[in-house]
Amino acid sequence: MILRYSIDLPTLQSIVGKDNVSTRASDLEAHSIDESCVAPCLPDAVVWPGNTQQISDILRYAYENEIPVVPWSGGSSLEGNPVPINGGILLAMYRLKEVLNVNEDDLQVTVQPGIIYDDLNAHLRRLGLFFPPAPGSADVATLGGMVANNSSGMHAVKYGVTRNYVMQLKCVLPNGEIVDIGSRAKKSTSGYDLVSLMVGSEGTLGVVTEITLRLMGLPEQVSSAIAVFDTLKDATDAVYDAVRYGVDAAAIELLDGGCVRVTNEQMGLNLRETPTVFYEFHGPMAGVQDQVTYMREINADHNCVEFDVAGTPERRAVLWAARREARDSIKLSHAGEILVSGDVCVPISHFGEMVEFVHEVAARTGLRIYVFGHAGDGNLHTETILRRNNEEDARLGDQATNEIVRRALALGGTIAGEHGVGLAKKAFLLEEHGPEAVALMQAIKQVFDPKGIMNPGKIFA
Repeated sequence: MILRYSIDLPTLQSIVGKDNVSTRASDLEAHSIDESCVAPCLPDAVVWPGNTQQISDILRYAYENEIPVVPWSGGSSLEGNPVPINGGILLAMYRLKEVLNVNEDDLQVTVQPGIIYDDLNAHLRRLGLFFPPAPGSADVATLGGMVANNSSGMHAVKYGVTRNYVMQLKCVLPNGEIVDIGSRAKKSTSGYDLVSLMVGSEGTLGVVTEITLRLMGLPEQVSSAIAVFDTLKDATDAVYDAVRYGVDAAAIELLDGGCVRVTNEQMGLNLRETPTVFYEFHGPMAGVQDQVTYMREINADHNCVEFDVAGTPERRAVLWAARREARDSIKLSHAGEILVSGDVCVPISHFGEMVEFVHEVAARTGLRIYVFGHAGDGNLHTETILRRNNEEDARLGDQATNEIVRRALALGGTIAGEHGVGLAKKAFLLEEHGPEAVALMQAIKQVFDPKGIMNPGKIFA
């Protein structure tokens, strides 16, 4: 076990308590890798802070001694975002998981970063409120991680992404200074938008310790439907027309036939194993019924072979199980193999072209590549399957990733729709933004973190 920094453990223990500092091999290994396929890297120590002041004291110590600090929320990220590649102190935020305040009058909530998305919404449900973004890993994704990566998910087509809901943040800067940014007002033109800068910064500018979010009221009616097609083109054309003609869907999700097949296998479902689009509708009962009818007509125009509607929670759960569990089903079906996760986003008019291109890449390389994603906003996910310790698979996997990302850029898209840049995508940042914009980003990083201790080695190549 090679560690890089000599850390004064008694100093850290005096801040958070002896039981909340660890250099045990098991704890270091547990925080050496996320859900991506990047190589594990051990931190030198894991620290579990309990409040903002403790984080401030830890960062002040690290800043004075030029020791890297990496915030860690749930470890469910897919691009190596929290992997401590330079060692140092890993800040495990599990203890900071409280709902600090619910302001029902203004539809706002203030939480700590360690709270899990599903747990927050369970707390809010009794008040008739919810936080909408709905990441695919909602049962493990934390609010801190969602803010760090500007995460989104199945409801983004209607409700937007995490950034659209963050109103205020309490942050600790790399030198230990505690700052409050943002406002509880619905809008503001006062100064630079530091909240939006911090959201999506992947822990490279500071540590978020409190988050104030705006909320939405639970819809009166929720209804779901699945549309089954014989071809991907019919499925993606139906999605395009639904968005183009203004269908007010809360979610529009695509699974290709391969994804449906493995989900059937792993979950005991019996869905038709061809391209399938999943829809969800929120709103007043009459409005939802109108939208479902409109969507049925659009899908029929594109050779939909089956359109199944579910109005009850039980039936909706069955219909959505395939989409929600798609990635886990792929993992289970390929146990022992490497999964390379992809996350690109293109203008909706090019989504169908992007899906077809990924299938072309799979056919040309001979690799199995599953395609699914948030079709309604052009966000495409892929899972490329590689055999372990197979050099040819590794070479072809890199080739496939490069081709997919570069095609997305050529179509006016982005290298990262919702997973962030982290380690896995930083080689493409310059291609998307150009040298002038990347230099400006690096200058901002330098202002916040002149010693380069915050999650170093991420985002920038």
